[in-house]
Amino acid sequence: MDAMTEDEPSSKRVREETPGKRVNGDASGTPERGDKAKYESDAKPSTASPTSPVRGAYATRESHLRKQERDGELKWEVITNDGVERHSKHLVALKNIFSKQLPNMPKEYIVRLVFDSRHKSMLCMKNGNVIGGITYRPFPKQRMGEIAFCAISANEQVKGYGTRLMNHIKEYAKETENMTHLITFADNNAVGYFQKQGFTKEIMMEREKWNGYIKEYDGGTIMECQLDGQVSYVDFVNQIREQRKAVEAKVREMSTAHKVYNGLKDHFKPSADGKYTPIDVKHIKGLKEAKWERTGLPKFRLVHPGCGDGLPTKENMHKFMRAIVNIVQAHADVWPFGGPVNPIEVPDYYEVRVASGNYYVSLEMFCADFRLMFNNCRLYNSPDTVYFKCANRLETFFESKIAAGINWKVREPPTKR
Repeated sequence: MDAMTEDEPSSKRVREETPGKRVNGDASGTPERGDKAKYESDAKPSTASPTSPVRGAYATRESHLRKQERDGELKWEVITNDGVERHSKHLVALKNIFSKQLPNMPKEYIVRLVFDSRHKSMLCMKNGNVIGGITYRPFPKQRMGEIAFCAISANEQVKGYGTRLMNHIKEYAKETENMTHLITFADNNAVGYFQKQGFTKEIMMEREKWNGYIKEYDGGTIMECQLDGQVSYVDFVNQIREQRKAVEAKVREMSTAHKVYNGLKDHFKPSADGKYTPIDVKHIKGLKEAKWERTGLPKFRLVHPGCGDGLPTKENMHKFMRAIVNIVQAHADVWPFGGPVNPIEVPDYYEVRVASGNYYVSLEMFCADFRLMFNNCRLYNSPDTVYFKCANRLETFFESKIAAGINWKVREPPTKR
């Protein structure tokens, strides 16, 4: 494959192949004249409702394409050069698309493969017109197929037809051809497209099964897609939806997270004089059933000087945080963090938030903001810059001071005898 859009295939690398060069593939790769050529996209109708909700851009697009298939606007058909006039006309139309979309491919080479009776072509037909397709050669004894050309006409690209076409060829190869693998030799510009379609550079198929059948070329990458017999490639979205439902049903058997309570509005009702009376949180309905437990003070003591009796109370925690800020501000690597980032230089950096002295209600919040500051510095600066290195050194210093200021070994209070 050569150049292509982000979604659609556009070309296949020029193959310097002489006629009859393939090895051991002539007899096994020749389809019988009586082979079934028609491939209906709705051969396996989904039991899921077509109007059921889907999630994500891919699922939304697939649902739209399935609707086009149900309405008869979009059809898929597998044909070969079997002498049928209608098939010959469609192959000519597909050849013209390949020639236009693959300008670096010799036209004679395209004609030779498209009209070779050992090759098959899956057509993508919209309103009765061929708008794209895949030409491939099956090797039944090896249970694999080689994709030779794959393209969609320019005015129909970036609509999902290329992905849908690949899904249909996978389903057809798996169900009708009994294939376990699809292999192609992709131009470096097409590697990204094939990776999105489930192809990998790591060939898991035994080398003796494809060596001599799939020819390797300079400047490209051989790629493989292993077909899973349990996956419906043309009904993948509904299959995932059903799996999601099954998982959610199993979770409901083990959890009460799906139960929704009325919240606090039933507990906070004003008295006759319009005042609200505080209630104990343990009386809130649903907390006990959710295994809620009252959290006490953190399970550590503050051992930093100036933190009172060391109990992690709000007052002592703020003393510890202020001490850490003063220590960090005195470090030699703090200079990149002395002032706010210039929004003109980095307009997408932040929203300004001035925290009051009582903003940090836990040590975790305090540490999280420091770590966010260090991470942002590394995100917006390359590793070889002084800013990046300062962030690393200062973060190490900060973490060491936090660790030195607390002690997790808390003695249990003595029991009364």
